[in-house]
Order: sequence, then C-alpha cells, then structure tokens
Amino acid sequence: MDSGENHLDSEILLTENALLELLKKKLSPGYVRDRDAVMLTAPWEDGDFRVGVYLYDIQDYSVVVTEGSVNDEERRFPPKAVELFYMIFCNEKHRFGGVRREQSHAILNEIIRLAYDNPILRREDGENVQISFLRENAEFKLRLWGSFNQPLQPAAYIKAVPVLIASARSRKAARVKEQVVDVGRM
Repeated sequence: MDSGENHLDSEILLTENALLELLKKKLSPGYVRDRDAVMLTAPWEDGDFRVGVYLYDIQDYSVVVTEGSVNDEERRFPPKAVELFYMIFCNEKHRFGGVRREQSHAILNEIIRLAYDNPILRREDGENVQISFLRENAEFKLRLWGSFNQPLQPAAYIKAVPVLIASARSRKAARVKEQVVDVGRM
C-alpha cells in the first residue's frame, strides 16, 4: 500500500468498500430492492437508504506485530494495526413508504447471517480483513445512540481486524557495499 498519498485508496475506505460490497451483493434484490440503498451513512442522517453502515470507533490493535519494508534506499516504518468498529442498521425513517418492523428484522437477520458466513473480507487491494461480532451491552448501545440524539434501535455491531494503516515515515537505509573481515591472532 502506498504511504497515504492517494486518500481514495485508504485502508479504512478499502475495508468499508469490501463490507459494503458484500452487503449490497447479498441483500439485493431479495431484501433491498436497490443496491444503492445500502450505504455508508450515519444514523442521524436523513436520506433515502434502507441499510446504513457507520464506523463509530477505531482502536489500536497491537496484538498484531507488523514489519516494515525495505527497498534499495529507504526503510519504511511498519504499518499500524487498528480495529474498526461498525454498526449496521436499518433506516427507520425511510421516506418512501417507511419500513415495517418485520422487514427491518428480516434484513437484520440476513446481515447477521452474512457476517457469520463471511468472516473474511477480501479488499480490492488483495488484503484480507476478519470481521466478527461485538458483544456490546445495552448501556453502551443506549449511550452510543443517545450521542446521536437518536432512540436505541436494533443494529448489528461488528469489528474488522487487522486493518493495517501504512506508515508514511521512512529512514535512509545504508547499503553494505564492502565488508572487511580481519581475522588475526590475539
């Protein structure tokens, strides 16, 4: 991965796009008529979408040890491993005809099945990221939704790990051109 020079290929965005593509592919047309109705959005945003994916937290994932890369002239620092925390929810304020509870529950059921049956996301850049469910308690969920000034609603909470954020730091790597070994008596 490049050192962050092209923000459109950011590791976070690549991960979100892989998750979004999985949801779009598997939810439409059976559960969501239009693929574009599954999108990255926030719970407080008004819009014509059925399923929203919202990144609500990023944390250090230091259990993964990463290595830097070396080319002829420089040594790149290792990438930073992070975990991404997502909530996937149904739009309760869908403008055209609303959403019946039964439909929302069927969609959420399918989202859970998708996350369970597809524990590895393959990103466009070829990297694999694991997704798994989070065990957030009701108090956490109430506080989270309250911070959006929204009432609590059902959602699937998942995390994606490890997402490796490439470092832009590097240092000169001195090439060994000649090695002199002196073997003498002491």
